[in-house]
Amino acid sequence: MDILDTNELKKLISRKMTLLLEKSGKTIEATAYDLDMEFSQYYRLLRGQRLPILPTLLRFNKLYGVNMDWWFAGVDYVPPPRQTRTRANPLELQLIHAFRKLNDKSQKTAVAVLRTLARNLG
Repeated sequence: MDILDTNELKKLISRKMTLLLEKSGKTIEATAYDLDMEFSQYYRLLRGQRLPILPTLLRFNKLYGVNMDWWFAGVDYVPPPRQTRTRANPLELQLIHAFRKLNDKSQKTAVAVLRTLARNLG
């Protein structure tokens, strides 16, 4: 299976939850009760609108006798890398703030001056 995005992962888990529900022969309401969940929460998981949190999957595992591997068998899921933010130093923030106050022509001039300075000093 290819790498999954979050929506595909929701669909996969939803299909597996539906399979468990059908095999049990119980109603959605009875299953939500057995899982100690609000009906609306279980319904959103069942319809693929939400991803379950770990304790929820563990309750499913206990109720249906499945393990974590079963949920993700055949999946090659790699979450997207997190974007890290670097902190701008106060001087950079002051420059950005002042730069944004300039009109378009002045911004272009300021960029040209900074490029020249960087080229000559670097």
